[in-house]
Amino acid sequence: MKENVGSFDRLARAVLGPALFALGGAYALRPRSPRRAPVAPALAMVGGALIAETAITRVCPVNALLGIDTRRRARAPLGRGGAAGALT
Repeated sequence: MKENVGSFDRLARAVLGPALFALGGAYALRPRSPRRAPVAPALAMVGGALIAETAITRVCPVNALLGIDTRRRARAPLGRGGAAGALT
């Protein structure tokens, strides 16, 4: 797959991923009600996916499905095929 995660997005996922993973572990160790029990593995899986799949590889399948690309595009220098070169 093509990279579709930019620098700021990657940093946010690298911070949020471990936090969700740890929160899932905390829920798994001390479930307070039967309703919260399924939340623990879900949080851990989402946190792990944010760390492994998106923050490290810069590829997000959800972004790809939605057509979102948060990377900055490299711009052509002016005068060499850029917008200014087309007008002259």
